[in-house]
Parts: sequence; C-alpha cells; structure tokens
Amino acid sequence: MRVSYTQLDTYKQCPRKFKFYIDRAPQDFSRTTALRFGTAVHKALEFAYAKRYQAPPVERVIAYYRKIMDEETDPDVRELFIRGIPALERYIAANDPRKLRVLAVEQKFVVPLTDAHEMVGVIDRLDMLPDGSFEIIDYKSGKIPDARKLSENWQIAIYQFVKQQQLQTKRIQVSLVYILYDGHKLTYRFGRDELGRIREAILRQVAEMERDTTFPTHVTSWCATCPYQPICPAWSHQRAAREVVTGKEREEELVDIQARVDRLLEIMAQQKRLAEEAAALKQALAQYAKGRNLTRLFSDLGTVSLSFRRRAAYDVVQLVEVLREDLLRKIVKTVDIKKLERALPYLKPEERERIEHFRREEERASVVARPRMDEDTEALLTP
Repeated sequence: MRVSYTQLDTYKQCPRKFKFYIDRAPQDFSRTTALRFGTAVHKALEFAYAKRYQAPPVERVIAYYRKIMDEETDPDVRELFIRGIPALERYIAANDPRKLRVLAVEQKFVVPLTDAHEMVGVIDRLDMLPDGSFEIIDYKSGKIPDARKLSENWQIAIYQFVKQQQLQTKRIQVSLVYILYDGHKLTYRFGRDELGRIREAILRQVAEMERDTTFPTHVTSWCATCPYQPICPAWSHQRAAREVVTGKEREEELVDIQARVDRLLEIMAQQKRLAEEAAALKQALAQYAKGRNLTRLFSDLGTVSLSFRRRAAYDVVQLVEVLREDLLRKIVKTVDIKKLERALPYLKPEERERIEHFRREEERASVVARPRMDEDTEALLTP
C-alpha cells in the first residue's frame, strides 16, 4: 500500500473526505480557491529554480505566473493571484536562484515505511547549504502557523526522514517558506526520537485507515473550504433545508422533516434554558439548606434532597502550566481529576509533591429533586 502525506492529513481532517478523495468523487471547484492559488505559486517557483545556471529573470517568472492566472475566471482566485505577484518578486529577489545551490525541484520520492507500505510524495526544493548540510524547502501560500507546533508536523518529518534515508546523512533541516509573508521561514530539524515517535504515529493511523469501513464525517472549520461539501452527508441536507424555508421546495416529506427538525431544536433550546434555571435554583436552595442544617425541602409537588461533602479539587490551569509534558502524558492528555487521583500512587514522590501543591478541599452540594407525579400534582402543574 502506498501512502502520502496528503492522504494522512486528509484522513485526520475527516475520514469521509479521505474516502471521497481516494474514490475521486466530484469536487465543487468553487471551493478550491486556496488550492488553485497554491498550485500556481508552486509552478512559478518550480520554473524559477529548476535551472540554476540558466535561471530565468524574475520578469519571465511573473509572465509565466500571469499565464496561469489568465486561465482563471473566478474573481476570488484572481484576487489571490494578484497578491501573489509582488510576493513572488520579493521572494525571488531575496533568494536569487543563481546564488543558491539548488539540487532538485519538485522531486518525487518512494521510500519503504514497512514491508507492506511505502511513503510517496513530492519535495518542493532541496538546497545544499554553504556548510555542506542540506535544506528541504516546502513552499506555503497560506498563513504562518504557531512555530511551537513544528515538532508535531508530520509533513516535514516525513521529508526529513526520506532525505536522511536517500542521502545517508543526518545533516538535514526542513524549512517552511510562507510566500505571502515576505518569504518568512520556519525551520526545524527533527531528532531521532522525534522521527521515531512520528513514524509510529503514522503507522497507527495507516492501520486505522486500513480497518475503517464507515469513514465517519468530522464537522470542523475545515468544512468551509471542503470541495466535497455538496455531497457530504453532514452538509448535503443544508441546501434542501434552505429551499424548504424559502418555499422553493414543497415536497411533503421534506417539509415534514424540516418541521420536525425545527421543533426538536426548539425543544432542545428550551431544555437548555430550563437546565440553566434549574442550576441556579439548586444553588439557591443549597445555600438556604446549608445555612439551616437541612437535608430535605418539601413542597406539594414533591421533595428536594440535599447532601454536602468535601472533595479534592485542583487549580487545573496552573497545574497544566507547570507539569512537565512527560508527566502529563503519564496521567491523561488533559487533566481529568478522577484519572489524576487514580494515577497519583504510581507517580514518583517528587511528582506527587508538585501536584499536591495545587490540591485544595472544596465543598460540593448534591441537590436531587423528586417530583411526585400523581394526578393531583399533574393538576397543579397544568396551566
């Protein structure tokens, strides 16, 4: 089985999107603006850096880029393309192809991942630096991310792993270059343990991808630009719902279903408001009962039972800030108080001591309402 970073990333975003991708499902190209812009930028930069000793002047690169732009009719895409012109000019001027040792552009690779799996992909550019080490360049046409997350970036980890295998050297770094932001560069070099950890994570995901038979939908912010949204089970009803609301769709079943959807959401909204009101009432009753040493309150409608107990609590925000990453990993990915309490006996004394520093006692009230739903009570509740 051949696996690419695009497949891995797509599956992480949404298993159903991955299924559409491998099945070559029809795409809504009006939703691929950023992708088309990114492709054009990559083509222009490939043209600029493909021949070190015969590098075209920047004017020819921009003319080549404009030729790609002229094929676009979408005004949103053209607006992005126009932003790309000065960005490309600045980047090429600051990174003269004739002064760099560019070893390869758009270099395809196939390397074994396991006996049954191969990793495939394309590296935008490979340079040799003055000290004899290597730099992998990956062009980006989007926004600059948090640099602190580079160590978790599977894409650049894959590129470094591949080149270490092919060149038989560890003197390799990977740089993400953000063209629209004056070629801002984020550079990282993975250690052996980091590469091993990411490789194991990739193998776990590949196994999950092979086992998956349902490919569930994941509704996230990625949906806004997904080219498969019109055929996605999580979104395809949206258009029908709009047509029912505007009166364009009058098919009886759709109209009936839309009415049921609306009613359910109304009920759920009412339940949320009632739950918030109930929580406020419980708090008020708990304060009253606590002050008068009561454990039950009475009404013609039923009873309210109350209990009070002290339990351990932690300042979770500060706890997360001070605990080492490896210690957090021993407990849970996020601090769950019950799991933390169960984990304490297995931690080192110094680790327990650090956690205990944030421990405090707090009182919790339990308020349980027991309505008496007989005929008399129903009469009282009925308006």
